[in-house]
Formats: sequence, structure tokens, C-alpha cells
Amino acid sequence: MLSSDFLAEFKRATEAKWSKDLIDPTLYGFQFQRGTRWNAGLSDEQVTEYEGILRIRFPHDFRTFLREMNGTDLAMLNVSGACGEPQRESVGVYSYPRDIEVVKERIERIRASREEIAADLSGQGFELPVQASLVPIFDHRYVVCTSDLNSSVVLSIVVNATDAIVYGDSLREYLEKEFLRDSI
Repeated sequence: MLSSDFLAEFKRATEAKWSKDLIDPTLYGFQFQRGTRWNAGLSDEQVTEYEGILRIRFPHDFRTFLREMNGTDLAMLNVSGACGEPQRESVGVYSYPRDIEVVKERIERIRASREEIAADLSGQGFELPVQASLVPIFDHRYVVCTSDLNSSVVLSIVVNATDAIVYGDSLREYLEKEFLRDSI
């Protein structure tokens, strides 16, 4: 389970990292802009409203996360290295209600590829429950929402390639892997 202490330290560590990191023009992919910060968390009512709009019940850990922080304030930059293609902006960590249309669109794209995604995961030993909903949290990372509200597995899914892996057995493991691996 995510604790307020963990999330407070997580927020401090990530914002400290983002306060000094510069965009590396030689790297390909999305990068956080210098000075990126977490948005304030949502109230219980807002989290419930978010669930209602998506018609999905969030795991306890995801609800706790959303109450502490609700996405990032700056867009990420998609850097194309030295190939000459211009940088593009994209949403960082999704924020409600700002990014609700993007979140809905990503959920629909996942639904369209659900069988292929489930087959890919099954081949890796992870059975995606039929009734599970997948809610994007950051880029192509999705929280698995099932009737077991104590489970918060996070998947990495590249829809166009229907390439899916378990990226974290819990939301905490995912947050540490995605955001803190270079900070510890």
C-alpha cells in the first residue's frame, strides 16, 4: 500500500531531480522539462467523479496517489536526437480533468487491441482478467483496475505494436522504477 510518507518523499525526490535536469538533445524519447512539478492532489469527491466519468473503480493505491498528486504541470518534450526532427510536446503524467479526453482515447485504443494485449501478457505468465479496466497514468503505462482494490499492477503497453509487459507488480514498484531509478 502507498503511504503518505512514501508519496511525500517521492514528490520531493522527483521535483528535486526535475529542478536540475536539462533536456538532452542527443537522446530520443520523452523527457521531463526542467522545473516540472506535481499538480496538487484531488479531493475524495474529485477522485470519485473521475472514476464515475470513466466508469471504472480505481485500486486503493491509485486513489491514494491521486489524492496526493494529480499529474505534472509541464508538458514533456519528445526529443528526436540528432536526426533534425523538431521537438514535440506531449502530456506528462495525466491530470484530471485537464487530460480526460486523452485518457478516454487511450482507454478506447486499449479496448480495440484487448485480445492481442491479453495474449501477449499471457505468454509472459500474466493473466489479464477479462473484467479488468486499464487506466493510463503516464504515457503508455496503465494501472490495472479489477475488483481486487488492493492490487495495483502497472502495465507498459505499446498499442500499435500490441507489445505489453508488466512494468510494476504494484503502483509503488512502478513509481520507483519509472521515476526514481536515477535518483536513488
